Amino acid sequence: MKTRPTPIKDILRKILGEGKPQEKLKQYSLFPNWDKIVGSSIAKHATPSLWLGEVLEVAVEDASWLMELKMMEEEILEKLRASLPEVKIAKIHWKI
Repeated sequence: MKTRPTPIKDILRKILGEGKPQEKLKQYSLFPNWDKIVGSSIAKHATPSLWLGEVLEVAVEDASWLMELKMMEEEILEKLRASLPEVKIAKIHWKI
């Protein structure tokens, strides 16, 4: 017996969740545009790794960059919010 192919909308729902797929797509647009949003000097030393709810997790090269970026967090959040106004981001979790 042949099985019917799964509709693409069902596959996308599983990948993106049942919530708001458009919102998640906008949220994930941050990843390929990170260097354009935060600038190349920051992007060389820090990379977004995970987005959970309103918290963005960013992997940082070393402890000195972690401290520097923590001090710049509000400025970086402003850039993110300006680039992605429809996406809610409350905090950045920095990790080495």
